[in-house]
Amino acid sequence: MENWQIILLIVALYCALVICVGVFTRTKGQNTLQDYFVGNRSLGAFVAFFTYVATFHSSFAFIGAAGQMYSGGIKFFATFTSCVVSPLMIYIIGRPTWYLGQKYNYMTQGELVGDYYESKALRYLVAVVSLVFLIPYLQSQIAAGGIIFETITEGRVSYLVGCVILYAVIISYILLGGFKAVAWTDTIQGVLMIVMVWIAGGVILIRTSGTLSWGGLMQTMATQFPEKVMVPMEYWPTYMTSFISLFGISIYPPSFQRFFAVKNPKTLKWLSVTTPIYLIFFYVPIMMIAFSGVVCMPNLERADQVVPMMLTQYASPVLVGLVMAGALAATMSSTDSQLHSASSIFTIDLYKGMKPEVSDKQALFAGKAFIVVISAAALLLSQFTSALITTIVTIALGGCLQVLPSLIGALYWKGASRQGALSGLVVGVSVVALTQYVPAIRTPLGLSSGFWGLVCNLIVFFVVSSCTTKPSDASIRKFHGYLEEVNRKYDEKEPV
Repeated sequence: MENWQIILLIVALYCALVICVGVFTRTKGQNTLQDYFVGNRSLGAFVAFFTYVATFHSSFAFIGAAGQMYSGGIKFFATFTSCVVSPLMIYIIGRPTWYLGQKYNYMTQGELVGDYYESKALRYLVAVVSLVFLIPYLQSQIAAGGIIFETITEGRVSYLVGCVILYAVIISYILLGGFKAVAWTDTIQGVLMIVMVWIAGGVILIRTSGTLSWGGLMQTMATQFPEKVMVPMEYWPTYMTSFISLFGISIYPPSFQRFFAVKNPKTLKWLSVTTPIYLIFFYVPIMMIAFSGVVCMPNLERADQVVPMMLTQYASPVLVGLVMAGALAATMSSTDSQLHSASSIFTIDLYKGMKPEVSDKQALFAGKAFIVVISAAALLLSQFTSALITTIVTIALGGCLQVLPSLIGALYWKGASRQGALSGLVVGVSVVALTQYVPAIRTPLGLSSGFWGLVCNLIVFFVVSSCTTKPSDASIRKFHGYLEEVNRKYDEKEPV
């Protein structure tokens, strides 16, 4: 067999494996929304950890981050600090969200926020905003799948066909197994990609420099490509405010949904501590591969191809196949979570929100149909962009971050009002769109669109809330009163 055939066979076997996981994790007689969308709130610490980090570690991490470091150098790490700090949001937001979800059976952000502010309009708006910004992230993942298949087969499988293969595999196991299939495939994928990225980094380093020490590689970079190992001062405003936008990682619907699905709040505490370790550990070998690519393949037409191109050039076909399965795992583990989350938002907030009388069986059918439709839309969009994957991801996270003020109000601020939440969200999303896509006002002062959106959102949210009627006393007692009771019992060491 030729090298590309061996690589493709290994990747194909991996695709078959994840479909099998979807079959075997399926709950027999599955017909409830709670089972399909939050796994009956039964996620343990081990699976929760890997499904969370794998959901975040998308093609952004495996393909996009390498492409960003290949094209822009070490300044990528100006935003990388978000990987360390953003998991704090797991505990700040996740813990009260879990308690409220457990008591009132919430499964989406829109459901929680809409109930607190007693506003169906806000619930629908949060749902629509989430779906709008989920699509570009989905687009980036499917695009990454196309890049992987096209590169490992040296163009024999086209970019379009590669995108279609990824689309077909993912919707197969989501439709079969729901949340449990997503969580267990994420666990397999999370383990696979961390192991394979370190093996890949080590092999490429040895093959290109003759040693596992990366001191020589960094010295070569400093001598031949000094601009790649410096962060110019003029870039700091953009990159540090992109870092603020990346706080949207924990607010992003697929990540947020894990807060409802875990067994207990102790699991969330575990996640907030351990997640940064995984995230830090992941990017070191990615940097080795990207910088080795700068030295050995300085003129790649597409920066996002650096990982598969370096592997096909310097590793054995079997290793390339295994590592590319890891890269595909990174892509699949985010795409499946995004599709599943999009389905839950559509089904619970929009379809069942507007037609509460429909049965769970009818709602599930609509949700599964929506998975097929929205993934097809992302597949179509993936054929019409040349933007770096990291750029697309940053825009998507910055948009979803605009839900944060209204969420903080529901969890922590009794002074928040429905009008404040609605107007703040509308202004925030509008500012993100304007500062991202209107050339005349694109990212003013070099600050990211997500940052500008959040600042304007917070100002409007606070000012309007200060001048308008708060939610009813019953709603405040339902949320803040219950959370105060939970905290009091926790402080007294009583079981909650």
